Amino acid sequence: MTARRLVRYLAGSFPPLFYLPYALSWALGGSALFVLADPHLAGRWPGRATAATAASFVVLVLLMRAVDDLRDLDYDRVHNPRRPLASGAVLPRDLAVLIAAGALAVLALNAPRGAAVTAAALAPLGYALLLLGLDLRRGWPPGDDLVFGALLGLPVQLLLNGYLGAGVLHDAGSAPGRHDLLPVLAAVAVFAHLEYGRKLTRRPAPGERSYVTAYGVGGTAAAALAGAGLSVVLGLLLTRPWAGGAGAGPWGWLLLAPLVLVAHGAHRFFRRSAVRWPAGSAALFLICTFLAYLAVALLGKDAR
Repeated sequence: MTARRLVRYLAGSFPPLFYLPYALSWALGGSALFVLADPHLAGRWPGRATAATAASFVVLVLLMRAVDDLRDLDYDRVHNPRRPLASGAVLPRDLAVLIAAGALAVLALNAPRGAAVTAAALAPLGYALLLLGLDLRRGWPPGDDLVFGALLGLPVQLLLNGYLGAGVLHDAGSAPGRHDLLPVLAAVAVFAHLEYGRKLTRRPAPGERSYVTAYGVGGTAAAALAGAGLSVVLGLLLTRPWAGGAGAGPWGWLLLAPLVLVAHGAHRFFRRSAVRWPAGSAALFLICTFLAYLAVALLGKDAR
C-alpha cells in the first residue's frame, strides 16, 4: 500500500524528531525576522493565521525533501543506498502522490488568506518541480556540479522565506518594503552555514558531492563560518541591542548565543582535526538561531 510505504519514507527520509523542530523553528523564527524588521508588526504577530503558516511550512519542507530525493535518486543508489527511495522500499510514484496531496493541503491552508499568500505558498514547490522536470527530461542541471546546483537551488530558499514574509505582512495588513530584504538575507545566511558545514570534509569519498572539490577545505570552511557570522550580524542590525529602547532592546544580544555551536564545530574540525565538520553542530546552529529570532521578537515587544 502506498500509505504504508509513505510511513516508511517519513521514518527514513523525514524523521519527525529532527524535521519537525527544524521546520517549525524555521517557520516561526523566519516569520519573527520580518517582525523584527518592522517594529509596527510586533503587536500584531503572532496571530491565528500563524498556525496555518507553520503547518504549511512543515508540509513544504517535506515536499522539498521528496523532490530532492527524486532528483538525487541515482546518486543515492550509490552513496546512500539505505534511504527509502534508493533502497526500493518507496517508489517514485509514492512520492508523486505525496507531492500532489501536500500541494492540495498547502492550497487549502492558504486559500482563505487570498491569492497573493496562496501564490507565495505554492511558488517554492512550483520552482522545485520545474528543476525536477528539467532533470528528468534533460538531465540538467548536472547533479555533480554542486556549485551550479546550489545557485539554481537558491531561489527555493528565497521563495520559502518570501512566503513567511508574505504571511506575516498579510496577517498584519501591511505592505512589503525595502526593510523586508534583511530578514530574507539573514535566513539565507543561516542556511549557508548548514549547507557548507554539513558537506565539509578533509577526505571526500570517491564520487561524493562536496564543496571541497571546488573550494578546497579552507574555502569551504571559510564559507561556513561566513554564513554563521553574517546571519548574526544581520540579526543584530535588525534588533540593535546597543541602541537602548530602540529595536528589541537588550534581548537582541541573545542572537550571539548560537555562535557557541559554531565554535564547537570549529574546535572539533581545526583543533582536533576531525575528518568532517560535525553535522549536528551545524544543524543545531540553524535551529537555535531561528529560535533566538523568535525569542527576541516575543521578548522584545515591550522594548519597542
